Parts: sequence; structure tokens; C-alpha cells
Amino acid sequence: MKKLAGLAVPGVTLALALTLAGCAGQGAPSTQGEPASKPAESQKVEEGASLSDWEGSWNGLNHYLDDEGLSDAYEEVAKRDGTTAEAVKNEMKEKVSAEFSGLEVSGDTISFLDGFKDKGGKEVAKTTYKFVEARKVKHGGAELEWDVFKAVEPDAKYPVLLMMPVHGEEELVHFHLRYGSDVDELMKRDDWYPTFVKPNTTLDQIKGEIKE
Repeated sequence: MKKLAGLAVPGVTLALALTLAGCAGQGAPSTQGEPASKPAESQKVEEGASLSDWEGSWNGLNHYLDDEGLSDAYEEVAKRDGTTAEAVKNEMKEKVSAEFSGLEVSGDTISFLDGFKDKGGKEVAKTTYKFVEARKVKHGGAELEWDVFKAVEPDAKYPVLLMMPVHGEEELVHFHLRYGSDVDELMKRDDWYPTFVKPNTTLDQIKGEIKE
């Protein structure tokens, strides 16, 4: 993928490349030639963040991937890489998997939806979050950032969120999010990048990312 050209490392899969498209826009230098097994290193920083940076409605990339309109893109990549279209799709689905398919961010609150808001998605959880810290992550020579938010409510369905700043404005506006209950454990999940895009995202945009 063009936007990941500077982040490519041996062993990084197509699906991971898709989820990280545009992340180099955060200022990450090239990691060409770095071993894929090299663990990510994190460093806590004091800069504050606000959920207002993610304000609005977002659609989960996972909810698009079974669309029949993407079949030709999977087939094209499979032919190029010597695999099957089903394998390409399944690998991608695993990398961006999430329990929810939509988000609505308003103020300090996030609503988690079982579908896209503009398609009648229903709320499955609603939680107020507060910013805790930002962590700069070194993946080889690249530097990425996760902003850590913790739930205010003690019984929250998703007590901890890691949110990567919105990026990809030139091709596909999106961000990555991880959810769970333990920050350090989530930081280790270097193969998992639930991805959320703007509601006006088109299948052609997603096809373009798949085929790069």
C-alpha cells in the first residue's frame, strides 16, 4: 500500500497494512528492513487529549468487509499474492474485528452501536470517559501514539480505550481503537487494530486500500 510504503516490514500482513494506512502521517519514519518480531516499545507522555478530537459518528471497517461489492478487490489481491480471496478477507476481518460496528462520540461520552448510526444501528453501551495519558509507541523506527481513556462508570462494558488520533485525510479518514480492561495488555495487542471511518466512506475508497 502506498501510504504504508515507509512502514513496510517483512512479515507484516496485508490486513495489518490496511489498518495502519495513513499512520505514517503521524510523523513515523521508515521501518524498512526491521524484523517483524521486534516488540513495540511504549513511552508515557503528559500531553492531554480530548474526545472532542473524535467528535461525531464513525462506522466500523469490520462492518463493511462482507459487502459483495468488495469481492473483486479481494480476488485481485489474492491473485497477486498467491492466496485466496476468502483468506484475504478473513485475515483483514481478524485484524480489525470489534464487538461493535459503530460509534457516536459526543462530549465526554461514547455510544457503542451494533450497526451504522445512519442505518439504524442500536446502542449496546454508553460510557463517559476521561483522558489518562498518551503513550508514544515505537514500532521499529516508526513512532505512533495511543491516547488512553478510562471509564468514569465503574460498571462500564468497555473500561479502557486506546484511541489513535484521526489520520488518513488524503485518502481515507479513519482512526484505530482498542478496548478492554487493562492498558498494558492492550498495548501488547500489536496484531489488533479495530478501525473506524467516516459515514461517507465509499466502497471505492475501501477497495483502493485493499488493493494497494
